[in-house]
Amino acid sequence: MLRKLAAVAVAGAAVFVVAGCSDTEEATDRATSVAKSVASEVSAAATSVTSKVAGAIDRLDVPQAQTILTTATNPSTPVSDLDAVVDADAATKAKLAGFNKSAAEHGYTFTVTDVKATGVNTANVDISVKSPHIPMPDGAPMTLTYTKVDGTWKLTTESANSLIAQGR
Repeated sequence: MLRKLAAVAVAGAAVFVVAGCSDTEEATDRATSVAKSVASEVSAAATSVTSKVAGAIDRLDVPQAQTILTTATNPSTPVSDLDAVVDADAATKAKLAGFNKSAAEHGYTFTVTDVKATGVNTANVDISVKSPHIPMPDGAPMTLTYTKVDGTWKLTTESANSLIAQGR
């Protein structure tokens, strides 16, 4: 698409320059100069688009979201290690660690089913919550929010609190 746009822009510029000049050599020089200028601008635009697309590819995916969720809900994860996967204050992380022990004792499992980007640094993560107390064979659906903090995806405070609320 960008190559076609560049070709059209260069051709248009060349025709414009040639039509405006009476001397063929002068017209050729001007056309070449304009073509180089347009090509440089198109190249810069393409680089910008490529950079934005590459940044967009750095989205959260299902396996990554599952690893974060598994770490965040594992009863063996020390509260201090929750810093790496949960963007919340110390009190919320301590409550989450308590919930994790109770959830494990009661047979709860948490499985990521889908990830949807909601922004450059945010995503909604659909999960399935299963336990002997949930009569649904596929588990109860729940949506958590993840956020990218300093380049690392984490559960948000709201999501940690939603998980904790399951134990009440």
